[in-house]
Amino acid sequence: MTNPYARFVRVCDGKIWDVAADALAVAPTYGDTDVQLALNTSIVGIPVTIPANLPAGEYDMLIYDAATPTNTDVVEPCSRRIQWDGKRLLGLPIDP
Repeated sequence: MTNPYARFVRVCDGKIWDVAADALAVAPTYGDTDVQLALNTSIVGIPVTIPANLPAGEYDMLIYDAATPTNTDVVEPCSRRIQWDGKRLLGLPIDP
């Protein structure tokens, strides 16, 4: 991937993490929902940073690869469903 980004969608109600508002939202502007990711050459991978204020819950962590995020971007197969306790992951991520 060359321009990866993630979106966090809460499973129970479909609210999406809005980066600009630093909160979950029902219908945020798409461009405000991308959590930018970058290649880390030390680990030779792309670490995912979960937003610090993301509330605890079950989320679909959707990964995309696009220079300019739009609602037509295709979800990458490395996307996962995660359990987040507000500070760390619980268990192992699974396929959404």
